[in-house]
Amino acid sequence: MDRTKNTRRKKVGSNFGEFKDTQDPASDTGAIFSEEAGDSHYIRADTMKIWDYFGLLFSMLADSFNSRYPVPKKTVLVITISLLYLISPVDFLPDVIPLLGFADDIALLAFAFSLIKEDLDNYRAWKMSY
Repeated sequence: MDRTKNTRRKKVGSNFGEFKDTQDPASDTGAIFSEEAGDSHYIRADTMKIWDYFGLLFSMLADSFNSRYPVPKKTVLVITISLLYLISPVDFLPDVIPLLGFADDIALLAFAFSLIKEDLDNYRAWKMSY
């Protein structure tokens, strides 16, 4: 016997009274996103910020070597582990595989920058006030 024919059907709107008239703001699924989040230029601009962060990172390291700015230990650890992984011949995906070989290296850089982004922003604020 086919089970799909054995189901009882409810009228549309028969349980409409069970829903709340006021929405809970914590569980609101109709969130409004900014226009720039849906814009394709926003994604390109965000990837261009990576070059700015590279320059900021080198500037922060230069100020650290000149004893002008103390680099946080977390940032030093993340940079050291990232550089060791990048120069290491052992990878999750070998670099001899075209395009895919560098995917894990790029993912590592993106993850490393996400970890030290706050420290770089703090350095930028320090540099602007200095």
